[in-house]
This record gives sequence, C-alpha cells and structure tokens, in this order.
Amino acid sequence: MNEIDYRPKPWTPKEILTIWVDQASGRGVTQGGAPVRPVIGDRRKNPNLTDLLDTAASYGANRIMLTGKRPEPQPGIRHWLYVQTPRWKPGSHWISDPPTGRFEHESTGFKIEVRTAEEWFDDAPLSPAQAREAWDTVAAIIRSADERARLFNSPAATGTNLWALSLPKTINPVPVDPDIASEIHATSGQHHYDHLVAGANFSRHEDCIPLIDPKQQKKINAFAYVDGRFMYAGVGRELGIGPAKRLNRAAAYELLEQDPYARARFHVRFTVPENWNHVGLLAVKHQSVAEGWYYPNRPGATADTWADGSEIHVARAFGWQIDPLEAIVFTKARPLDTFTDRMTRARAKVAENRELHPLIRQAAMAALRSIVLHSIGAFAAGGRDETRVAENLFDIPAEFQSAAVRQGKLWIFNVPSNPNSRTSSFYHPELAAQVWGRARARVLHGPSALGNGTSGALRLDPSTLIGIQGDAVFTTALPAWSLPVNSGGGDDGKTGRLRLQGYARGTFQTPETLKQRAALKTRAERAGLSEALADGEVA
Repeated sequence: MNEIDYRPKPWTPKEILTIWVDQASGRGVTQGGAPVRPVIGDRRKNPNLTDLLDTAASYGANRIMLTGKRPEPQPGIRHWLYVQTPRWKPGSHWISDPPTGRFEHESTGFKIEVRTAEEWFDDAPLSPAQAREAWDTVAAIIRSADERARLFNSPAATGTNLWALSLPKTINPVPVDPDIASEIHATSGQHHYDHLVAGANFSRHEDCIPLIDPKQQKKINAFAYVDGRFMYAGVGRELGIGPAKRLNRAAAYELLEQDPYARARFHVRFTVPENWNHVGLLAVKHQSVAEGWYYPNRPGATADTWADGSEIHVARAFGWQIDPLEAIVFTKARPLDTFTDRMTRARAKVAENRELHPLIRQAAMAALRSIVLHSIGAFAAGGRDETRVAENLFDIPAEFQSAAVRQGKLWIFNVPSNPNSRTSSFYHPELAAQVWGRARARVLHGPSALGNGTSGALRLDPSTLIGIQGDAVFTTALPAWSLPVNSGGGDDGKTGRLRLQGYARGTFQTPETLKQRAALKTRAERAGLSEALADGEVA
C-alpha cells in the first residue's frame, strides 16, 4: 500500500497591480514607479477610504498598500474600515493586526484589497516610493532563494508557500492525529510575556511574585534591551513531525530520563523550588481565557501545564520539581531546515548589501522577519475568521444575526474560517508549538559564543530583570553575554543569539507600566550600543 502524500502543493500567484499611497494624503506611486494623485471628493482636503478606492480603480490597481501611520482603533470608536463606502460593497475583512479590507465596486465588480505596508515592514518610516522599493528588494531576494517563489498578499502566505517549495523530497510531513492537533492548539501559547515590576501591569495571580518593587527602588540607572536575532529561524532545526505517539505516565518519565532532548511535549505537574527568587519558567493558562498565560515563580507554587521538552529541560536544570503525567512524542525529522536556511541566507544578503539605503535595508530585514514569524504562526492556524459588514441587520445570514454588533450605521459580524484542502495541508500545530517552546526556553537559558547555557534571563541577577517580551529581555544590568564577540561578549552574529539592541544610562523612573517600559526601550534603541561598549559595568 502506497504511503499517503501529505506534502503541500506550492503555486505561483499572478502579479497584483498595486498602488502605494500615504494613508493621509493619498499620494504615492504605482508598482512601476509612476506618481499617484488621489481622486478626492468635494469639500475634502484629504482623501477618505472611498476616495482611495476610487483612486486605485482609476489606476487599474487591485491592491492598495497604505504607508504612514495608520489610524489605530480606539475603544468605543469604530474601526477605520467600518465606514460607509458609496459605490463600493464591503467584502470579507480581516480586522486583526494587521488589518485587511476587501471591497467590490457595485457596478463593475472591480475588486480591491486594502492592506498596510506595516504588515511587512513593521514601523520603518517609509514613504510610498520607499515601501515599493523595499517590496521589490524583498521580492528579488525571495526569488533568489527559489526561482518559483513570489511575494503573496501576506508574509504568512509567502513563507508557507516557500516552505512548500523548500520541503525536501525525502520528507513527507505526516500530520498528527486530529485529537493531538486539537490538544496542541488548545495548550500551546506563543510568546513569553512577563512584566516583573510590581504595579498595574504585573500579573494578578497569587503565584506570581514581582522581582522589582518600585516603592523600594524608585529609580534605575540603566536600561538594557536585548533580543533574539532571527530567533525562529535559529531554533527551527530538526523538529518532530507526525506520526505522533501518546505516552502514559511511566513512559513519559522514562523518556525524560533517557532522552531529555526528544522531540516531545509533556503534560507535567511542577513545583517551584522553595528557595526560588527569579522569573517563572513554565507558562500556565489562566482559568479566564481572556487573561492569557501566567508564569508562577512563588516558592512552593504548584501547577499543571503542557510544555515543550526544551522548556522542561531548562526547568529541571534549575532544580524545579517536574512530575510528568503524560507526553506526546513526535517523529524526528528536518521539516523546516531548508526553509530556515534559505531565510537565513536571504537575511544575510540584505544585511551585507551596503548599496541599499539604510532605511530600505531595515525594511527588508523586517519583512524577512515577518515572513518567518507569521509562517510559523500560520502552522497553528486552522484559518482566519472573516469580519463582514452589512447596512441592514436582515442582510446578515440568520445564523450570525444574534452576534452582530451595531457600529454607526453599519452592522458588523464574524464568519468562522472554513478550512479547505489547501489550508489543511499547511496546518501543523506541532511545528509551531516546538518552535515557540524552543524560543521561550532560549530566552531563559541558551547558548552563545561563550558556550552552552551562557545567555538568557536566568543568567541575570533577578533584582535587575524588568521583563520579558517574546524573545526580548529588559534589564537594569548590561549583560556581558549580549555584547559582540570582539567586545568580549557572546554575540557572534549567528541566528538565534540574544544580542544587545540598545543601552541607555541615566536616572530613570522604575518602569511600573508597559508604557513606561516601552518608552525606555525606544530610548535604549536610539542610544544604540555606544554607551554599552564604553561602560565597564557588565553583568
């Protein structure tokens, strides 16, 4: 009997005619570089959404890429896509971050998609012409990785298609059983989010203890911002795939003892050591789903959770009591190795190209990061729910009417995703969960050029640790391991390394809130590494 082929089918999309315009002025360029002048209605100085749609149609463009600072949805204020657009019928929007709007002309049937350059280039301050140039740069780099590769509508679609093109012929990505996939989906978080300063943004759970008390330490003298270089590409090697096998308690314990580096997830009951005085190591889901995850660090605290084998390895290495209740072990393979290698080489090409304008280089690097980041996330997504708009409640299908919400003169309702054979072939939550778990483990305790276990939050004095955000660490100390190798540190330029992104000295208020922390992060980024390299006080 022949084995079922689970390999996803890549394809090459048609080119989409695009205009790149500033969201405020409506001025910009076509994909070919010709100037775009907005079609603005009477008695308006700046274009509204209808004007932008009319402008795109006049240029024959099916996509609008908005640059500049997009309007942020505010509590109690309708989303900027939820407006009446005369002559343009709203389609299935994605109201998330980043948002996507879809519209169809009522008379001609001409379709236009509204997207943001920020989706690709993060917060790089690009003009429309620069955004177009950055797009062309990334498109050329992706095509150099595989001549069949193209930029799709989103970073996630671009990356998953490149993964399909990159999958070795010897690997058949067998999916895990549906019950295991559902369990992974329900028990896997993504980033480690932890603000460790007492105050409004500290966890309210009783098993979480702040490491810094702003009442006792009102001021700090330095702020260091460290994060991972292309982290997901750095930890995406030799992952496990299906078929997956469930292990009972005895078998899970045996696996932990005999193969601590196995590609596996463990359901454990853990206990924080009685002498613990540091950040929490394992995430636990709040009983209230809306509150997300918390990281117990109170000495003696006990909880049950699922975690990747790499996270369990760190916890055991630091003396946490781990009682395995069950496990899921995957089949060792290399499903992402070629993809991450290609993306790493692509990033290196951009970084080494000194002919690129620095802003274009920054934007292209951000786009490559977005492709990897969102591709991994897409493995865990069974599809995206669509947001639709109607002017009349009775235009909404009956099954969605009860959940519809009135915003202004419009009704807003959600339509659940409807996976098809193509989207199902890319659904591999086991891959996403392993990458996320490894990244969380590495932020706590990982390798550097100085050796294994020489970097991460656990290498810091706990009294200096302000917080963790994904693969970023914020601290009042200057970690020696985060410095470049030529300055005596552990950053040798490899992907997955935690490296210093900014360091500011001065007298600052201890950041009780995430907003205060973000302001210090921006200040540190602006300061760069100059003060750090001149500072003799390293941790």
